[in-house]
Amino acid sequence: MREDDVLPVYRYKDTLIHGLHPLAALIAFVSMAAAALVLENPLCTAITGAGVLALIFQADSWGECRILLRAAFLVALMVAVINPLVNGQGEHILVYGPHLPVWGETNITLEALLYGLAGGARLFTVIAVFALASVTLSPDDLLDMLSRLSFRSSLSAALAVRLYPSMVLEAREMRDVQLARGEPLKGGGRWSRVRAHMPLWLSLFQGSLDRAASIAESMSARGFGAGRRGRLNGRHVRPRDLTVILFSSMLLCALVTAALKGKAGFPFFPALGNPLRELDLFSFALLAAAFPIMLFLCGSWKRWHWWRSRM
Repeated sequence: MREDDVLPVYRYKDTLIHGLHPLAALIAFVSMAAAALVLENPLCTAITGAGVLALIFQADSWGECRILLRAAFLVALMVAVINPLVNGQGEHILVYGPHLPVWGETNITLEALLYGLAGGARLFTVIAVFALASVTLSPDDLLDMLSRLSFRSSLSAALAVRLYPSMVLEAREMRDVQLARGEPLKGGGRWSRVRAHMPLWLSLFQGSLDRAASIAESMSARGFGAGRRGRLNGRHVRPRDLTVILFSSMLLCALVTAALKGKAGFPFFPALGNPLRELDLFSFALLAAAFPIMLFLCGSWKRWHWWRSRM
């Protein structure tokens, strides 16, 4: 089982994004996802998507995000292919399809094709944002921050998040042992592979029960629930967090400005609009300046140690 065959998990790296306060990082990820969803202009979608991919590269997380990026590309491709087949709106007909009794005309139009491509690109960008968040945002810090709102829910989520990487490593080791013993995990029919994998899943289930029992015993031995709990000093807000909050504020300001001016959407039907005419220059300028500033901060974090010491 290769390392990129499982969902990505958080691993700390010496980058600016990994060292952010969880609240600042959460605000940045939410603002990027909102920009991809709300701003429908193709130029804004292109800048947001390119900026998110560049941030993944700057965070040294391209390998960890590869599996989610592949899945995002397949989902975006499905949206781009299916939408022209089911959406016959538009003036410029590319392919004349048959007339179905219930469905009606099944023509493929240029507007529907471009609308599917734009929608797939926006969906790809949103999934890329969540992929970046999953590998750069510390689950311990995030759940510690959320525990002030709901302690029991945060405790359950923290246990699940912490046990997932160990279960992945255990499954990888068991699979390697089974392959070394000559178990038919890859060849044969579907049912034969299911029967070959059954001991693996049963062992994982038994191991998860054993870990749950040991965690419950250790929590009871440490006096969990016996009295008022203490807490370590939380992480402090640093200048790097303030700069990232400024980056998020620029994105949110672009969203609000475009929405108030009625420029957040983009007319694909019945005729395709002009991206330059439908663009709000102030919102576009904020969006175009936000990502280069963030990329400059991430790049300078790696190159200039004196800058890192002041951030």
